[in-house]
Amino acid sequence: MSGKKSNPLSVYAVVSHISFVILAPLLLFIVGGHYAVEFFGWPDWAMGICVALGIIFMLGGAVNFLAQLIARYGKDDKSKYTRAYSNPKDNDYYDDHGR
Repeated sequence: MSGKKSNPLSVYAVVSHISFVILAPLLLFIVGGHYAVEFFGWPDWAMGICVALGIIFMLGGAVNFLAQLIARYGKDDKSKYTRAYSNPKDNDYYDDHGR
């Protein structure tokens, strides 16, 4: 990794973002499911559905975020201009004016 990709603040931002992506859906569905079961009098199996939905959304968000990280940081640091776009023999400036 180079430059801004490896500074401590960037690493902290990535770690906090992945923890939010993992914990937020799970906590939202667990707290929301508990509230729905207690306040609205839903059956207890509805809590199980909410926990399952929280796990599904948590896994989906984590996989999506990790795919984005791989796409961003998994690139080679090689420049796209490493290939020669012209023949070095075509650069005959010095050949013409060196006489």
